[in-house]
Amino acid sequence: GGGASGGARAACGTPGYTDDEIRLGFVYPDSGAVAAPLAASMSGFIARIGQANAAGGIHGRKLVYSWRDDASESGQNLEAARDLVERQKVFGLVEASVSASGGADYLREHGIPVAGIAAESFWADPRYRNMFAYTYLFTNGPSVSTFGDYAKTQGGTRAAVIQSDVTSTGGDIGSRMSVSLAAAGIPTVPGRFVYNPSVTNLAQLGQQLKQAGADVVIAVLAGSNLADVMRGIREAGAPVKVVLAPSGYDKALIDQYGQTLSGLTAAVTYAPAEVGGQAHQVYLDAMAEYAPELRPPDQELAFVTYIITDLFLTGLEKAGDCPTRAQFIDALRATKYDADGLLPGPVDMTKDFGQMALCYTFMRVNATGTGYDPVPDPNADPATPNRWCGHRLEQ
Repeated sequence: GGGASGGARAACGTPGYTDDEIRLGFVYPDSGAVAAPLAASMSGFIARIGQANAAGGIHGRKLVYSWRDDASESGQNLEAARDLVERQKVFGLVEASVSASGGADYLREHGIPVAGIAAESFWADPRYRNMFAYTYLFTNGPSVSTFGDYAKTQGGTRAAVIQSDVTSTGGDIGSRMSVSLAAAGIPTVPGRFVYNPSVTNLAQLGQQLKQAGADVVIAVLAGSNLADVMRGIREAGAPVKVVLAPSGYDKALIDQYGQTLSGLTAAVTYAPAEVGGQAHQVYLDAMAEYAPELRPPDQELAFVTYIITDLFLTGLEKAGDCPTRAQFIDALRATKYDADGLLPGPVDMTKDFGQMALCYTFMRVNATGTGYDPVPDPNADPATPNRWCGHRLEQ
């Protein structure tokens, strides 16, 4: 309030701002088809908000939030967004949703800032300048040198890409990874390598790789399919030095398949717990304090949602004491963001918007199949030995 008290501040007329609070919204699927895998995201959001409030809030204002369930349905996502903006009067949203496309046009038309998990292609579309992510699953820009740099340091000379004939998105990342390898002087061997869980003969696939002389395998596969391919390579005695999977970092996989996966490398767009360091300790402390129900605390979706929440709070810090939504969007777009070290390298919120990540942590399954180790980059700065950052390739 006003009055003559020395501590009074000028009233802020920005939606979601009061004298002492900033109101935010959180949207995720609390019910529906993907509720279980995304359940941990709420804990990551709550932990980061709790931590910020314990540190005095943002510019002296406490963060308060309302959350809504979108049940992973686009119609319900739009309802959730409208309700939070129009009835709950939030300033902006954090979304851990696979159906954010439902409310995206509404949020863009109203200039509402959003930070989220870019699980749908629209996130990479430059028209959605109000919607922020630190990494993109679907992009339309050029490939990056980073995968080729990695394979080269591991002694790779010839590559094969194993596609799943079941999923369509695989081709995209697989072909980009081949472009990256080619740029490092690692050509792709001729032939088509397809894995279909119900028809592929693993021994044959392994023999095919062996005959082609491939010592680098890009496996655009997930879960049990990755374990199958690793088994096929071993049984055939194929001389593979690198098996690189864009989605192979998953502790549940290790528990299930153990040594079968030994040697598999996953390209991860954050710095996982095994990397350690101060930023991780801060994360673990926040989880223990504000989301103790989540066990273990380092689940991927909790961690990723903690980061996107931190990204939103970074915008609030940078935008000043009483920003308009447009000022917030401009301030955050002008930021280079690394989540205080939870990302493998800084992300430029304008230049890297909608693009493939430049920086990765390469996590390799150890020889006994009991866990992952970060693979250090021999050319990295000694302060950040596990940071692999490349450059964009010409298209």
